[in-house]
Amino acid sequence: MFEALKTSPRFRVQSPLLQNLRRRFGKLGLRLLFVLVPLFFLRACIVTYVPPDKIGVRQISYGFGKGLQKEPVSPGWRREVSSYERIFTFPRDVQAVEFTNSAAETGAGHLQRPAVKVPTVDGYPVDLDVTVLYRVTDPYLLASRFGLSKAYEDAVVVRFTDPMVKQYLGELLAEEFYHEKRLTQVHALKAALAQRFTDNGLELADVLIRQYDYPETFQALTEQKKIQDQSVLTNQALAKQAEVQTRLNRVIAEGQNLVNVSTAEFNAQITEINAQKNLYQRQKTAEADLLVKSAQANGTEQINRALEGAGSAKLLRLRRGIALLEGIKGPIYITEDPTDLGKLGNPK
Repeated sequence: MFEALKTSPRFRVQSPLLQNLRRRFGKLGLRLLFVLVPLFFLRACIVTYVPPDKIGVRQISYGFGKGLQKEPVSPGWRREVSSYERIFTFPRDVQAVEFTNSAAETGAGHLQRPAVKVPTVDGYPVDLDVTVLYRVTDPYLLASRFGLSKAYEDAVVVRFTDPMVKQYLGELLAEEFYHEKRLTQVHALKAALAQRFTDNGLELADVLIRQYDYPETFQALTEQKKIQDQSVLTNQALAKQAEVQTRLNRVIAEGQNLVNVSTAEFNAQITEINAQKNLYQRQKTAEADLLVKSAQANGTEQINRALEGAGSAKLLRLRRGIALLEGIKGPIYITEDPTDLGKLGNPK
């Protein structure tokens, strides 16, 4: 009895509709399985996917066109027959190689090499942190020369960058890394480095000179040199100032001499003009005196002539009367007409 209770009853729904649906879906699943399995097989054996940030090169293992193919494989679904050919990919986006002594300055996945030690013209080596940005343009050329790995970074980027940075920037003085001349040298460096990259299937995007590290003794020597340079410049400025002062004194002396000469000339001209004025004045005064005296003499002569003519006797008597009156002192009592010349001339 208890054994019968422990055994759970099993119920089965006997429905023609459910049985019909199960039968149809079972056949559909088998058909999809027969279709999808070959497709997955073909996809794994015949087709491969090249990502958007990759560029590929095709290698054929055997046959007429055996070896690497020059035509690059662009991103997308591409043919790749298993065991007959294979597509190897290279990064197509911008890549970077860092030349620095600090691991913190290196980006993730970037190749790091020591900072470039540039021997400058004045003998002070400068450590440069350099970042080289580039991209792959010819995967066939890279694969045929440097293999299918990233060996081209050392074989091209590092190999050419380090010596060319030393060559072009080594023509500068240590202090000229902060001068415009550095930009000219960097421009020439980019042009030369771009040509080397192009010859090896790469395209140079940019060369970034990020930091300069000078030796410890350079600061003290630079300060001492600057002080000496400033002393030299100061002495030159003082010499120029003394020269200018000498020229100024000479110009002042020449000007004062010219003023004195001009003043003497003006004084001589004034004296000459005054002498001419005095001479003219004396001449005119003498001429006037001569005219006056001539007029007086002429008047006297006319008077004398008048005295010699008619009426001269009456005039003489009049003059005598006037002289007599002028010689009288005290009051004068006149009983007769003083203007009667006849009485004055014949007193009783």
